[in-house]
Amino acid sequence: MTLSREEIYRIFTETVIIKKPRYGIIKGYHELPYICLGEALESRYNSLCVRGKIHVSPQFVIKPSYYKAKYSDLFGENAVDIEIAGRIFGFIGFPDKPVECKLEYLEVTHLEQNIDTALSHSLDELERKEDITTGVFITPDSRYYPISIERFITAILDDEFAF
Repeated sequence: MTLSREEIYRIFTETVIIKKPRYGIIKGYHELPYICLGEALESRYNSLCVRGKIHVSPQFVIKPSYYKAKYSDLFGENAVDIEIAGRIFGFIGFPDKPVECKLEYLEVTHLEQNIDTALSHSLDELERKEDITTGVFITPDSRYYPISIERFITAILDDEFAF
């Protein structure tokens, strides 16, 4: 199913940011962990919890094509990281089956708790751990939680670049 612009915009604007990290997008490599809660995709569960990490890379420069400088001319030899790797993720659904997956940086879990209880438990856990880096938000449509992740990133960037 393809979403219309209006549907994407609705999910984006209806995403509720509960907790932002106490720091924003800073220079250099780092991770912004998040917890995204939403309605369950399976009727026998009450909510869905997606935990992940957004990887923030160092600043980059977009240069005109007529400027023929090499990467090392712009950033120097010391700034070249040969460990850089990119990945593209596609999100697919599995009809009539709850999706439970855990990767290095993504965990999707169906919960028996309702969203309010799951939110309370998540915030309590973060407080006990004195975690100031993890963001928490609620998606209005769990099937399209990546749109809510974009809203989370936008909220951080809005704070970062507010004039």
